[in-house]
This record gives sequence, C-alpha cells and structure tokens, in this order.
Amino acid sequence: MPEVINVMDPVQLQPFSHQVGGSTSVMSFNDTTLCKPLNPREHYFYLNMPKSLKEFTPEYRGLIEVKLKEDSDGYITYMGYPYETSDHKKSPVSSCRSSPESSSSDQDIPVLLRDKKKKESDPDTSASIRLLRSGSVEVSTQTNTMFHAIDPGKSGKTTGVNPWSVKCQKRLISQMKKIDKDSKKCKFILLENVAAKFQNPCVLDMKMGTRQHGDDVSEEKKQRFMKKCQTSTSSIIGSRLCGMQVYQAKTGKYICHNKYYGRTLTLEGFKQTLHQFLHNGYELRTDVIDGIISQLHRLSRILTEQDTFRFYSSSLLLMYEGHYSQNDNEKGQSTSSNGPTKGGNCNCDNNQKGDKPCHRPDNCKIDIRMIDFAHSTHIGIQDDKTVHNGPDSGYLFGLSHLIDLFTEIKQES
Repeated sequence: MPEVINVMDPVQLQPFSHQVGGSTSVMSFNDTTLCKPLNPREHYFYLNMPKSLKEFTPEYRGLIEVKLKEDSDGYITYMGYPYETSDHKKSPVSSCRSSPESSSSDQDIPVLLRDKKKKESDPDTSASIRLLRSGSVEVSTQTNTMFHAIDPGKSGKTTGVNPWSVKCQKRLISQMKKIDKDSKKCKFILLENVAAKFQNPCVLDMKMGTRQHGDDVSEEKKQRFMKKCQTSTSSIIGSRLCGMQVYQAKTGKYICHNKYYGRTLTLEGFKQTLHQFLHNGYELRTDVIDGIISQLHRLSRILTEQDTFRFYSSSLLLMYEGHYSQNDNEKGQSTSSNGPTKGGNCNCDNNQKGDKPCHRPDNCKIDIRMIDFAHSTHIGIQDDKTVHNGPDSGYLFGLSHLIDLFTEIKQES
C-alpha cells in the first residue's frame, strides 16, 4: 500500500548520478523518483498521454515546489515540498521561470505517492553540492564509483556522479538564483526513476527524428536546430547520440560520452559507439541485443498509430544491466539480483517484431523509454495552431535505422 507524503514534509533532493544528457538538471527525490524543472508543455503532455505510450515513458508522479538554500561556505541544498490536489487534469502550473505565487493552479497538482519501503534515502548515494568561488560546481558523494568522460576537447574523471550531471547542476543553480530572492522556489515535475532497477545502469540517450525544433520556437532557434541536424547523424539516420555511459565490469568504472561527442560522429562512428555501448570490457553483450531490437519494433508499432503526434527534440533512453560478477565471467553471462522489469526473455526469438511485450529474466534486464516532451505536439495540445497529419515519420525513420544498426552489430558478432 503506497503512502501519501505529508504535504508539510520537506525532502532534501540529491543529484541524479546517472544523468547522461539533457539541458536541465535531474535530481533524485527518493530511490525510485526523479524530478526536474517543470515545463508546462511537457506537464500537459504527461497528464494527457495516450495509454498506449505509457509503456515507453516514465510514470508521472506529480509536482513539487523546490527551494534552494546556500550556506556561508557555498554548500547548496535543494529542498522539495510536496503538496496535494484533487484534480489531475487541470492546466499545468507555472515553471520555475516565474514566481510560484503567480500560479492559479496550486490546488491542481497531483499527490505524490511513495512506497513505504523506499521511505528513507539510501545513505550510500547521498551527496553534497558546493558552488566554488570560481563559479564551478563541486559534487561530493559517498560512493567510489568512477565515471570517465572521453569527449572532444575535454576528458576527465569524476567520482560518484556522471560528469554531465555536474555540468547541469551549475546551470540549475544559476537558473534558480535568478528567481525572486525572497522565495527562490520553482515547480519541479516528478517522474519515475527508470534506472533505479539497475545496479550498474548502462544508459544511451539519443535525440530522435530528422527534425529537432518545435513549432513554438523562434526563427533563430529553428535555424540553429536545423544546422545541428544537417551536420550530424540526425539527417542521415534520424538519431543522434546525446549522452552515454557504459559500465566496464573489468575495471568497475563507467565510460561516458556527452552530446558534443555525439555531434562529431559519422554514421560509422555512431555504429562503433553503439558497439561500445554494448561492450563491458570482457565481451560484447549480445544477450541484450535481441531484447533491444524487439522493444524498438514494438515502440515503432505503437508510434505508427499516434496520428498528429510529433516528438520534436525528445530523446530515447536505452538501458540495460551492466552488473557483472566473477562467476558471470566464467559462465560468459551477466547477472543481477534486482527485481523484475518491463520486458523479458533477452533473446525474444519468438517476438522479433514486437507484437507484444516480451519478458526477460532478471539477469539481462533492459528498458527503453521516451523522455523530454517540452517541444512535443499533437492535436488539441495547448491550442497549437499547427496540426500535423499522420504519425511522426522522422521518429519512425530513426527507429528503423536503430533496428538495422543493432541487427548488423549482432550479425557481425
């Protein structure tokens, strides 16, 4: 039985260790729930999402109000304040770019539910954030896991958190400091932490589609987005690497790439990066490829049925369990002690076209989710003037090429 968090109970937010991409910082509310600054369009999208899409999106869990606190030594604390509503379908509230008191929808925010078993934060994942005088951000955690960034112009190592998460923290602090100094509060959206089921999550974040700009952007931004697509793999195969981390079982470290690396990739370089995403230092994880292909097929079938939907500038997350014990090395397979997940049998040989959800055993868990809907649109959304016909062909184009590339990697292995 889930427990409703008391509206007055403040929750100290923590940096999300496994954020590999995105322009806004993602924080951990608890072990199974993440939060990020509210975008009204994205909020509306989650509230009115077709049931068929929910299989491939994080579960929506409500909104909170967040306040930033900074002490004399520069240490930053984010405090989240849950609150109730009686109506899940009203208009979205204001984002953190405006004063929370200006919103007329405070009573329309969903109640956050939390499992009693997840009531307390994991002490091994707690972190401190410090804003240095130089303007840089220092994130300290209680884990020794290393993240090794290998990107053009800048490589480095961080302990306990993905380097991209640290970069996003600096942006979020700057954004929140611009808010009214008396309140320093903004609305955050609460979403399922899909990575929570993995002990060592391997994560691939890809911008999907041949077009990235939404109908609501300025001409200047439109041209900028178009240039990024034209000069990257987006225009060739309908997808572009936006971030990645892959666990190296041999060293106990993560190898990381960010969006700037993704923009430099040729088609062959993109394929090599997919291969790297599937390699754990011991072997190529061929056991997860069929499951990935099956889920991509199923997602493609579902999106084909979504008339007028456009998922501009959204991302697709591919995740699998990277945990690998010495016994697994001897057996030539990976294992995990975590619980069940969406999907199933790694091979899914009888379900290659994704006609129904396949079921994988725990030792080769994978998950695929669509995220980031700040520029998505469909008929009836916020009185958008432009209405598109048919499904999102650019997104489907990208899925088709991903299926082909993973199939080639499997055949060549």
